[in-house]
Amino acid sequence: MKQTAFALGFLVLGLAPALAAEPGPEAVVKKLYAEPHPNHSAVYTKRLQGLFDADAKQANGATGNLDFDFRLNGEPMKPDTVKNLTFKEATEGKDQAKVTVQRKGGDGAKSIVYDLVREDGAWRVSDAHSIGDRKWQLSTILKGEAR
Repeated sequence: MKQTAFALGFLVLGLAPALAAEPGPEAVVKKLYAEPHPNHSAVYTKRLQGLFDADAKQANGATGNLDFDFRLNGEPMKPDTVKNLTFKEATEGKDQAKVTVQRKGGDGAKSIVYDLVREDGAWRVSDAHSIGDRKWQLSTILKGEAR
């Protein structure tokens, strides 16, 4: 019995660093904001990246259905932009989460909500949508269903 408890304890201690190292939903969204171009990212689900790729292929080198930087609801990304954003995570079960991003001091009119799911053991962005006057959903735009 002692050997089993010892082995189990050793296994848990061995896994703890790996579990702690996995970025959570908020860290995944922050990584997206650190990237220069949001059209290809390791933080997207396979489905969402497929929508980006299909949109780019259909556009054939021109601007596709997504003609603005969705991360800031169309505002230009600047090097210090992330400093002026707040990130709020809300877990919706063990495999789903939402992260809301808005400008500090903002009224929420230009907030972006990211839907995240666990895919292949890691958190991935599955979609995004805006809150406020200019409403949109990223997957709908990429499919060419909204303008």
